[in-house]
Amino acid sequence: MSDESGLDIVDPIETRHFALATDSSVSPTAADPEEFTFPVATACRIRTDRVVLPHVIPIDVRTAEGDHQASIDPPTTREFGEGEYLLELHSPIKVYLSVSGELSIDATGETAEIEFGREAEVTVGARSYHSSPAATITVPDDPAKVMQAVSAFSSALKTTSPERAWPTLRGHPPRIDHGDELDIPEGLETPDTGIRIAVPPEYGYVYTVAPLAYYLGAEVVPSGTATLTAESGVSEYLGSDVSEVGESVEEVLKRVFLLDCVTRTEGLYPDDLHEREVLEARTDLDFAALYDSSIADRLADYLAVPDEAVEAIESPWHRVTHVEANPGPDAAELLPYVVNDLSLVRVKTACDDEWSPTEAQQQTSEALAEFVRSPAGRSPDDGKATSDATPATGESGDFLRSAGMRSPRRSGEVSHPTSERDGDEDPASPDPESARGVPGEGGYMPLPESDALERAWIGDRTPVEGTKLLKEAFEHDTAASEDGAVEITVVCNDEEMREEWDAAAEIYADREDLRASVTCEFDVSTDELRDLLAEDSDMFHFIGHIDGHGFKCSDGIVDAEQIEATGAETILLNGCRSHDQGIELVKSGAKAAVVSLADLWNAGAVEVGETLARLFFHGFTIGHAMTIVREHTSLGREYVVVGDPGVTLTQCETGLPSMYHITQESEDLDNDEICVESVVYPIWGYGIGSIFQSYVPELEGKHIAVGKGAKTKMTVENIQNHFNSVSEPLIVDGELAWTNTWSSI
Repeated sequence: MSDESGLDIVDPIETRHFALATDSSVSPTAADPEEFTFPVATACRIRTDRVVLPHVIPIDVRTAEGDHQASIDPPTTREFGEGEYLLELHSPIKVYLSVSGELSIDATGETAEIEFGREAEVTVGARSYHSSPAATITVPDDPAKVMQAVSAFSSALKTTSPERAWPTLRGHPPRIDHGDELDIPEGLETPDTGIRIAVPPEYGYVYTVAPLAYYLGAEVVPSGTATLTAESGVSEYLGSDVSEVGESVEEVLKRVFLLDCVTRTEGLYPDDLHEREVLEARTDLDFAALYDSSIADRLADYLAVPDEAVEAIESPWHRVTHVEANPGPDAAELLPYVVNDLSLVRVKTACDDEWSPTEAQQQTSEALAEFVRSPAGRSPDDGKATSDATPATGESGDFLRSAGMRSPRRSGEVSHPTSERDGDEDPASPDPESARGVPGEGGYMPLPESDALERAWIGDRTPVEGTKLLKEAFEHDTAASEDGAVEITVVCNDEEMREEWDAAAEIYADREDLRASVTCEFDVSTDELRDLLAEDSDMFHFIGHIDGHGFKCSDGIVDAEQIEATGAETILLNGCRSHDQGIELVKSGAKAAVVSLADLWNAGAVEVGETLARLFFHGFTIGHAMTIVREHTSLGREYVVVGDPGVTLTQCETGLPSMYHITQESEDLDNDEICVESVVYPIWGYGIGSIFQSYVPELEGKHIAVGKGAKTKMTVENIQNHFNSVSEPLIVDGELAWTNTWSSI
């Protein structure tokens, strides 16, 4: 088979592509997308006797009318007699194949082969997973009016059946802008569900209930008592304050969502779902009857399910978004994007003891506060300030990435290294400008402990751990790629940091299944850096010196505040004190940036940069990647994400990015055994509500794609054989490793 023959399907918005290989070249002709039972954006016809997919993926075999016939879950082989078939491919782009005749599918190897027995006409349809708000609601500064806007969010739901648990059937809520009067455009028809959520008319309560109201298609109304009611007889008290209401909303949303995921197996996708098996062993639920019930009746039945049964299928939620105490109207503009992601929302109360920082957060907060007061003396060993003068290198021979950045300069000004300060200046005295570029004292917010995979923050301060959401990040248009290639720019402006530059360039070019165009630049000038920042790209990875004044170049400084437009979608600023520079780049065009909160020791920064590059290129969102880096690298706690935490750089080769947690020592294990558990991280296109099945055969069953999945015992040899040809992240006895380099101790 020629590597050049076949059909390449490109999503220019999300820079995704999916190849259908054929034995010989094909000549696509246009087809009508309306021919397909399911929605597609474009369609064409080709003639071929077989199609080979680049890797094994789940496939649903349907009749031409869309009725389900079989699920092809690798590894397996199936044959189908003469007939008309619609094949649904669960690939990074939604793809359908319509064909008449005989059919056989072999999904036992590294690729999946679909044979038609003879040359056949195959109609191919595709659509992007991309979703954006379809309308804008204008609201005045009045929480009661914001309630009406939130009530209109559910107009985006494509169904109120349990199928709405699928991310592609929920739809993006309309965006919110501020104005003098409430304006809800015509056409935003909310479903008539008979469900109502009543809360006090205060912003905090409205924000807290918004995700649940959206998912239930509920009307939000003002009341002195927080309650959830439905025409089916439901009357659920939600709590006496905004914190209690948040806890109740979390419990109800998780319960309804997870039970919908199980109940929908009676519908379009009759999967053998692990969670259904668990519930059937603990309850006598009639899922067929539940599927046909009204949404209000299902809500009543779901709330009656014993807590122990629901807890048996629960897993950590993908994201919780925290909001500052006594929030005002500004946070409403971020609400549609938070709700679209089905994030939980928790509002801080003025005296919320649960928000006291953890020990690790306290240490980080104290170190950052001390850095702001006296940044000149941090040790590479403990990350805390010392009384010594700023060292050129650490005790281990390391050096600070802020070296030589002690004087404010702009383009064309001369750089004065630290060692060339005026002779009468006390080197032990902190430079009053040296902490510029990061939040000042009181500018940080330690977020409360959570079992969620990721945390986000809406407020003026910056979270010690998590993502600072910025409205501008969600409003930028995504540049379309002509060929679906991922465009990456790596810039290094210091010879001593070349190690990260070399490693990043190698990592970004390592995926054979992915089109990637990697541009590597070294020692660029101010004009060159401005041009590179302005160019359209998917990732801009900067390695070098940064402080509050900007990016250090050979001929001066580039201040991001002076950049009118940023073309890069995702940005990694791996230099000291890059917080403010990253925020400015997001405001001028980027969707998300990883930024630092203090001076960085080079060795730790290299570790963070390489790990992030690997996780980005494996398909993790920028928010989930930073959660992993924060936990498993030496300097990870000194970085945060600003912008949209859901941004991804590449499509994951296996559909959904996952981690395999491996335990090598336990009383339950024999000498040659290890315990393996999958943990799944939802992404857009495969968001919360998708289904995950590991390609490791021993990890059996289909699971709801969020958090912990299958768990089993395996021999070391077996697991290493499965990971022979791929590089995926592992957590081995609490330490981050990679499948292509890990070996059992």
